[in-house]
Amino acid sequence: GNEIGDQGATGLAEALKINSTLTELYLNKNSIGDQGATGLAEALKINSTLTELNLSGNEIGDQGATGLAEALKINSTLTKLYLNENAIGDQGATGLAEVLKINSTLTELYLNENAIGDQGATGLAEALKINSTLTWLYLSSNEIGDQGATGLAEALKINSTLTWLYLSSNEIGDQGANGLAEAVELNLTLVSLALRKNNIGETVLNKLRRLKHDGRYIYF
Repeated sequence: GNEIGDQGATGLAEALKINSTLTELYLNKNSIGDQGATGLAEALKINSTLTELNLSGNEIGDQGATGLAEALKINSTLTKLYLNENAIGDQGATGLAEVLKINSTLTELYLNENAIGDQGATGLAEALKINSTLTWLYLSSNEIGDQGATGLAEALKINSTLTWLYLSSNEIGDQGANGLAEAVELNLTLVSLALRKNNIGETVLNKLRRLKHDGRYIYF
């Protein structure tokens, strides 16, 4: 990163309002907080060329995530949003979930390492019941337990577009993992499910092994 911070991000945001050629913007590890993210969000309401925005490894909290969410209600070109290693939490995740109910262009959403718990995961699950464009959802290294996993499992019984779901390094036990296994049996579009480093017992692991044997990419 270049440590451009909020001030630099705000300056870039102003340029984005005018620019009509840039398609990818990588601002990972730049000490950008809520102020910078909000500025970039305002630009996304106007910009119609950017397809990929990487804001991983910054200091964006729920306020910045909510700002980006508001922008995505209007923006119709961004397809990939990277928000790994920030601090968006349940509130930020819930805000993004609300957008997924409306937005029809975002295909990849990266939310690893954001202190997202069951509340945020449940919000995202509700959105997945409605959304029909998102194909990749990364939620590894969060604080999602059985409740959140069960919510996501219920969504997978309905959703027919998500192909990759990453839930490694969470707090998912047998109940949540079993629900996900049952959902994967019914869902024929999900290609890959990652459940490494959770709290899954041998009985449920055997069920996952059978699914893997049937040709599904399941990591545990």
